[in-house]
Amino acid sequence: MKIETDYVGVSLELSRPIGARSWNEAISASYPNGWRMPTRAELVAVFDEATDSGYVFNDMSVVWSASSYVPDPTYAWVVYFDGGDSGANNKSICYAVRLIREVKG
Repeated sequence: MKIETDYVGVSLELSRPIGARSWNEAISASYPNGWRMPTRAELVAVFDEATDSGYVFNDMSVVWSASSYVPDPTYAWVVYFDGGDSGANNKSICYAVRLIREVKG
């Protein structure tokens, strides 16, 4: 799904969920063709833009962001795709991973 967001000023493509992984597994994996884990702010911006445009996420998953939770380094930020809220959870828990990449042109 290609989404243009004002937050980052570029067009981004959001992947489908690629399976449940711990944060450490997800952040250390190698992704081809420019795909990467989004920051919390990027993931929220893409979610908001998509839902504001009428897109409905049917998977209702909790999705890891690449952003660690500063007060506790054993936690990282997640975004709840059933409403767009975010929170911090322990990095050892397995959640869905969605990737983004910049779309040029």
